[in-house]
Order: sequence, then structure tokens, then C-alpha cells
Amino acid sequence: MLTKSLHKYLLILIAMILAGWMHTIAAISSEEQPQTFEEKELKFSEKMEAILFQKATDSFVYVRENRPDPFVPFIQEKVTATETPVEELSGMQKFEPGQLKVVAIMLSPVDKFAMVQDSNNQGYMIREGVLLGRTGIVEAIVPNKVIVKNYSYNLAGDKIYKTVEMVLRQEGEK
Repeated sequence: MLTKSLHKYLLILIAMILAGWMHTIAAISSEEQPQTFEEKELKFSEKMEAILFQKATDSFVYVRENRPDPFVPFIQEKVTATETPVEELSGMQKFEPGQLKVVAIMLSPVDKFAMVQDSNNQGYMIREGVLLGRTGIVEAIVPNKVIVKNYSYNLAGDKIYKTVEMVLRQEGEK
């Protein structure tokens, strides 16, 4: 008799457990399987919003005081840019000696000067001491030529002088 009543209670308990389990399965299956495409899309968008816009529970703050920037490479090339002043050339500094030809030389006890022409046949007067080109100076004017002293620097940094002679061509010479 005791076993029959125990058996009855056991069957009722199993039936209740199965009924609760079936109810849970039905709730899960109805939640995961909507009937229409719109319902599926709505459920998906709700889940994605929940994932994407969830608030961070543990936020990390990097304290930069006395620490290097973690995004800067450890090894960097050192590039030093030096500004070279651009000097404005004026007067005869615009012409190098090879761009000019001597057309006349005037010598007097008081003054010496020469007349030169550029490629456009524009005439200029030069005297001793006038700057000619970027690195030249008219050193001397003699009866048949103008002597220009140009300077440059070698790799050691020494100043090297080079003389250029601008010869006065006689009429008919080329």
C-alpha cells in the first residue's frame, strides 16, 4: 500500500516536472522562432542594439603623467630641417660672367668701367668691386678684359677662388 501511494506521488512529480519543462521549451522556441520575416528582423535588431550599445562596466583610463605615449614608435629618424635664407639678387648679381659679353672698356686716370650686354642686348655698366653673379666680384678692369674673381667652398669648408676673364672682342671677332 505504501508503495502504491509512493508510486502515485512519484508519477505526479514526474508529470509536473515534464509539464514545466515543456512550458520552458515552448517559451524558448516561440522566442527564438518568430513566425514572420519582420519579426525576425526586429528581434535581430533588438539583440544587436543590446550588444552594441551596452554600457561598459569597467572603464580603463590611461594616466599619461611621466609615461611615454604608447602609440609613438620607439625608434625615430632624426630629420633636421634647416632654413636657408633666400637672398634676393639685385643688379648685376642676377648675371653670371658667362651670360655677359664685354662691348666696351673705358679707362681714365680717375675711373675704370666696362660696358657689358646680356643675351637680350640690354647694356649695363660695371666698375671694379661690383658684385657679379652669386659668388663673384669684379676684381680688375684692364685694357682688353674684365677679371672676375669667383669663390666656392670645397668639402672641407675651405674657400676656393677661381678667376674668370671676360675678354673684349675686337670688331669682327667672335
